[in-house]
Amino acid sequence: MDKLAINPLISIIVPIYKVESYLQKCVDSIINQTYENLEIILVNDGSPDNCGAICDEYAKSDNRIKVIHKENGGLSDARNAGLKIATGEWISFVDSDDWLETDAIEQMLNLGIDKDADLIIGGTRKINDNDNSIIWVDAIVKDYEIMNKEQAICDFFVNGCASWARLYKKDIHKNIFFPVGEINEDEAIVLKLLEKCSKIVKTSKIVYNYRLRPESITTTSFHPKKLIWYYHCKANLSFIEKNHPTIIDYAERRYFSSILFFLIMISREKDQYQYSDILFELLVELKTNFKKILKNKHLTKKDKLFAFIIKFFSLKCYSLLEKAFSNVKY
Repeated sequence: MDKLAINPLISIIVPIYKVESYLQKCVDSIINQTYENLEIILVNDGSPDNCGAICDEYAKSDNRIKVIHKENGGLSDARNAGLKIATGEWISFVDSDDWLETDAIEQMLNLGIDKDADLIIGGTRKINDNDNSIIWVDAIVKDYEIMNKEQAICDFFVNGCASWARLYKKDIHKNIFFPVGEINEDEAIVLKLLEKCSKIVKTSKIVYNYRLRPESITTTSFHPKKLIWYYHCKANLSFIEKNHPTIIDYAERRYFSSILFFLIMISREKDQYQYSDILFELLVELKTNFKKILKNKHLTKKDKLFAFIIKFFSLKCYSLLEKAFSNVKY
């Protein structure tokens, strides 16, 4: 810890719901951190299993742990409840079915203090819950990368965002809360957070293990409520048009990707025309922006090919051809 001139309190917020079999690994990974000056906020979001009792037992054995018991309000509501009582100088989030590397907080805090950063983005490893195999690992060439606000916004538009595997100065999250009742809640606030940052550090050091569960809402079939990601992308594009027009091609890239993503998801549904209104809106957006899609240097050739097939042939045609193209490398 030789780089730490001070010993700031760090608040770690853990929203908890129906994760009884995963909770111990998650909490143990936090209480066993090499950096010990922690405020651990366990938010029992009305979990119907034994999660609440498990949280209370942990609180008895570790005075750094605070437990909130509340009615079920969803992930965003639970995170917001934690934010409202957090007293640390820095904030971090951990989902209750995931776990931290033992030195995660130390590594991120060292970088944050050493580089005078407002936000530190750590590396993530995705784990298949079925067999514990590694599905994906962040691939960053440098040990760390220092970014200004616009560079970090571009990085988000290309690589996406999450609340976990991050360490935020508390002031960055001040008065910025997650939208309750929505999925892809991170996408809704990421630009507000980055706008308040002067310096962001991204490291290749793996600090976070993300458990990919089969029942996860991000891995199941299409549902209209998932379309909120498309609307967040659209809103973020409008924000960039007004505030950062020089990087609009990055925002357009993510927006166009969301259009293609949902068209492809719907194409895989047996009764895709039950979503006729949604299909109509997405197809209009694809056709309206088709020239921009072809010109966007951040979209892949495969994306552009799919857009071409959908525009000039049909969604059904794309569906029939998808398997043939799935093994083609570009």
